[in-house]
Amino acid sequence: MFLKLTQNLSLGVPPEQSWKFLRDTERLTALIPGVESVKKATETDSQDERYIVHVVEKVGPFRLRLNIDVRVVEAVEPSLLRAELSGADSAGGNRISGTLSAELKGSGPSSTLLLFDVSLEILGKLAALGAVPIRRRATELFGQFAGRVQEQFAETAQGQS
Repeated sequence: MFLKLTQNLSLGVPPEQSWKFLRDTERLTALIPGVESVKKATETDSQDERYIVHVVEKVGPFRLRLNIDVRVVEAVEPSLLRAELSGADSAGGNRISGTLSAELKGSGPSSTLLLFDVSLEILGKLAALGAVPIRRRATELFGQFAGRVQEQFAETAQGQS
């Protein structure tokens, strides 16, 4: 089953500040629902930037515990971040793979448009649930994440005024 989600957010800070946020893995992942832990999986002197993300989430009757390998494949400061995702639960009954991109576009002297795009392929028991409940839950979670990101930047913008 394939799933594509997009979200456009208007942030009240310049692109450079938005970029710092995207590159602050700890701060960013703290806003993603279901993320329990993130560990850097590459050496500090390596060009390859990878993370192992442990996610626990309920979708329909399933309680998922996924370990997701996130590999940053492109980072163009201060405008574009792309990553590839792949992971599975410990039993191997559910698997996901896909891509994530976050594009930043200046929309004024102190404003940024953040364009999120996620494309996933979902395999296994979870896919058997069907597209409607998975898409509904994924849209809810993506919306929660987007709201948390906007709250972060609303607080930052207020602090600057």
